[in-house]
Amino acid sequence: GGQWPQNSRTAVINSIARARAKDPAKRYQGIEIDIVLTKDGHPVLSHYPWVHTTLCRRTSGEPIGERILIRDLTLAELQSQFICGGISDKDFPQVIPKAESIMTLDEVLDALKSAPEMVLYLDVKIDGDITADAEAYAGAISKHLEVAGLPNRLYIEGPSAESLSAFRSAIPINFVTVLSYPPFSATENPVLTAIKARWLTKLRWRNPLEKAQAANAGAVAGPKQVITRTAAKQARDNGVVVVLFATNTREDIDKFCTWPADMLITDYPELGPCP
Repeated sequence: GGQWPQNSRTAVINSIARARAKDPAKRYQGIEIDIVLTKDGHPVLSHYPWVHTTLCRRTSGEPIGERILIRDLTLAELQSQFICGGISDKDFPQVIPKAESIMTLDEVLDALKSAPEMVLYLDVKIDGDITADAEAYAGAISKHLEVAGLPNRLYIEGPSAESLSAFRSAIPINFVTVLSYPPFSATENPVLTAIKARWLTKLRWRNPLEKAQAANAGAVAGPKQVITRTAAKQARDNGVVVVLFATNTREDIDKFCTWPADMLITDYPELGPCP
C-alpha cells in the first residue's frame, strides 16, 4: 500500500517483479493479500467483505455509497460493475491512483510462477454472515492452489480454530496455518478491538501462545501494538511462528527486527529486510 493501491493488480505485479531485484536489500521477500469469496466461489483480493465504498466506483463513474457485499456478487458482476484504486487514499496520499477491476487469486498465482522463492501469505476474510463460511473458502482456495501447483512457501491466516481446521481438511498441499490475534471483524471498530486485546495481553489474561495451541496453529499474527515482546518470545520458544504487522517506519523495522518474531508485514518493503 505504500507505493501502489492496496490489493490491486498493479501492487501485486510490481511486488512480484521486485522478488528478483539485483540488489538484495531491495528484494521483496513475500506478498500478503486479503481474500474474499464471490457468490460463485472465486477468491478475489479485498480487505473488506464489501466493495470499498470510497476507494472504488461503479464503472459508470458513480460513487457506491452503500455497502455491497462481495459474497452477493458473481465474479463477472464484480469485475464488470466496479473499478477500484482510481481514487486517492487518505491513508497513503503519496500513492498515484490507478483504476482497475478487482484482481483474482488465480491472477496472483499465475504471476507468482516467475517468483517461486517468494512467500505467499493469504489473509482470509471470514466474517460471520457477511462473508462465505470457512468451508466454502477452504474448498475454493484449495482448488485454485492445486491447479497452480506452485512451490512457494504458503501461509494461510484465519480468525478462529474452526476456520483453520477447515483449511487443513480441504487443502492437501503443505502450508502453515496462522491464527489472527485478535480476530478482527469489519463490522467493529478495529482500534477498540486492538486496544482491548493489547490490555488483555499485557495483563496476561489472554495469551497468543495459548490461543495458537488451542487452534493447532503453526503461527500467530497480530498488530505490533497488541503482541508484546514477552508474548512473542513465549510463542516462538514453543515453536509457534510469530507474525507482526504493520511495521511501516524505519523505526519499526529497526525495533521489531530485534524481536523474537519470524515475519514482519509492511506497506513499505522498500525499507529493506532485517539486517
